[in-house]
Amino acid sequence: MSERTQALYALCREAAKAGRIVITGHDGADVDSAASCVLMQRLLAAWDIPSQILLFAPDRQAQRVMARFSVDAARLTGETDAGDSLILLDHHQAAHPGSVLACIDHHPTDNPPAYPYLQLGDSGACAVMVLHLMEEAGVYLTQEDKRLAITALYLDTIALKSAKISGEEAAWGEREAKRLGLDEGWLRREGMGLMDVTRPAHELAMMGRKVYRFGDRRVLSSYVQTDAMTQERLCAVLDVLREEMKKEQAARWIYLVHDPVRMRSTEYDLMPDGDVHVMAYGYLASRGKDVMPRVEREMMKEMRSEGKAGE
Repeated sequence: MSERTQALYALCREAAKAGRIVITGHDGADVDSAASCVLMQRLLAAWDIPSQILLFAPDRQAQRVMARFSVDAARLTGETDAGDSLILLDHHQAAHPGSVLACIDHHPTDNPPAYPYLQLGDSGACAVMVLHLMEEAGVYLTQEDKRLAITALYLDTIALKSAKISGEEAAWGEREAKRLGLDEGWLRREGMGLMDVTRPAHELAMMGRKVYRFGDRRVLSSYVQTDAMTQERLCAVLDVLREEMKKEQAARWIYLVHDPVRMRSTEYDLMPDGDVHVMAYGYLASRGKDVMPRVEREMMKEMRSEGKAGE
């Protein structure tokens, strides 16, 4: 085992003596969150450490795709308890009861949390980070483990096209998909995930919803992948988001429209006064690596100017 896997093993072994270890992904768990949890549980099982996966509102794609790997994502839902030791995957901001034991995430932050074990990386998918961690720990990787991680990589990077994935990792993912006999056509279709914009505006507005906490501020974000967004449908979505902002008492709502066909993204920042700031990207922007780190810096700057950054 590597030094860091030894450290993680020791922490988990002691935590298991004291109570329940719960492995969780972010709220509205997507395929990468769910896959990361499954792989982490397999790592702990190889160490003979019991754990439980709890997913919070897994999205429809996660439920559909994980079923292909004999995982019923809907049956893994539940709530954590204050006495639980939590392993956070694919996010680094704790949002549920329990004490964070460890965190593995591929979303950058200028303000890393002080958890007993923290591993932040720049992989296109958290599941790939966990897969490599299993390998470091000397755990035998099954073909199913590898297929699950590569599937998560394709689906979390808009079929390897997102700015969040390096060219080297994208080439590796494509080679692995071929070697493992995965259906690349299916992976590309699922990864592109083009949404029918005639769907209800509320549904389009809530895709990929996430909550971010910066000091005393809550910032919400969602996105849609489509090559057919119209101004009329966009206005309907933004109207929905303005109402949701009031309900959520959010400081800002970041809405992204990804067009995988034309390889571009547009960001709509909804402000409390109703204004919308628009930013166009000439590529498929990554919410976790391009957008939210900038928003985090902006929010922290605002709070410092108001004397609230340390609260």
